[in-house]
Amino acid sequence: MKHNFSKLIFSLAALLVSLAACAQEQQKQLPEAESQDVEMAAAPVGEVRAIDMDQFAQLVADWHADEWKFIGQRPCVIDFNATWCGPCRQLAPILKDLAKEYAGKVDFYSIDVDENRPLAQAFGVSSIPLLIFCPMEGTPDGMVGLHPKDEITEAINQMLGK
Repeated sequence: MKHNFSKLIFSLAALLVSLAACAQEQQKQLPEAESQDVEMAAAPVGEVRAIDMDQFAQLVADWHADEWKFIGQRPCVIDFNATWCGPCRQLAPILKDLAKEYAGKVDFYSIDVDENRPLAQAFGVSSIPLLIFCPMEGTPDGMVGLHPKDEITEAINQMLGK
């Protein structure tokens, strides 16, 4: 019995040493993982970034709040769309071009309504594509349907106060 007790103590000690080593390794990796999360949270300049509800809350606004408060670093255009939507697919290259043209001035985000239903419902999305223009201050404005590039450019310039 004394021999089994010694084995048990030795096994527990080895387990604790292993757990401590794993915890130390995780602590070493944590700052790197956090910096990657921050990097991933920043909107890519000159691109349209697909985001989900959680990322929307980090990059644009708390969509659960009673009052709109924009938290982004730059004004943004949000494209509510779906993969099965023909007009949404036609709009995508237009937004990609505009993201390049307004690089560093306006962020562009894409939100799939099928994968983010609660967010789409919060914005009252009933038709897609739906573009939401979010200025740094003030309330967002929307544009439903497929529009030519010049009309979208005009809406972006209006959002920017030009």
